[in-house]
Amino acid sequence: MPLRISECGESQLYGAPVATFDVETTGLGPESRIVQIAVVHSNLGKRNQEVVFSSLIDPGIPIPPDSSAIHGISDSDVEGKGSFARHYPKIRDVLQGRLLAAYNLPFDWRVYNRELIRCDQVGGLSFFGICGLVLARCVDHGLRGRGVHSLESVCSRRGMEFNAHCAESDALVTSRLLGRLLREAANEYGRFGTVRDYWSWQRRRGMDQEEDYRHYLRSNGKTRGYWPWTDL
Repeated sequence: MPLRISECGESQLYGAPVATFDVETTGLGPESRIVQIAVVHSNLGKRNQEVVFSSLIDPGIPIPPDSSAIHGISDSDVEGKGSFARHYPKIRDVLQGRLLAAYNLPFDWRVYNRELIRCDQVGGLSFFGICGLVLARCVDHGLRGRGVHSLESVCSRRGMEFNAHCAESDALVTSRLLGRLLREAANEYGRFGTVRDYWSWQRRRGMDQEEDYRHYLRSNGKTRGYWPWTDL
């Protein structure tokens, strides 16, 4: 399993061993299944990225055309690639003893956790890790508009090119981006010392961002029932 806050909270954030992961899925809902997953090892803030796992996954259900249009993965692509349960032992090993990271941590964590439960890993994962999206919204806080904090937009503003919606490419660029965003955040908010210092800051910022989004939804007569930074 990845490191928990109780295991690494007092460790130094910079240079911490990180497993950055990304998933492509059958959709955006809570029951979405993974069709591709990649994991990249690095030390936070260092340029020593290494792809340690990358594979297509047979989700066991049809991939909707709308989802295939985004990531380009079809039913024929995943045929014979093996279920998540088959790949899980290797995925578990490459996450072991590392701080988890993802660009949109709540989404990737939730989908991954659902797959764990389907594999009878009943306990699942604690909600903990580094979220590039929270960082990007803090650093690029002066920008507004649909998609301005997407991985593609944030990287484009920093001259970072990659093949979007490919799990391996997304995980690699996220791993590189995190170090840059942390440096930019430190210039504005102060340098983070320990993993716990960063996690408490990120948790507060994530909750603030959720509160802003709740106000936005209410003003438009809408609602949502999933608020990971507040609830978990």
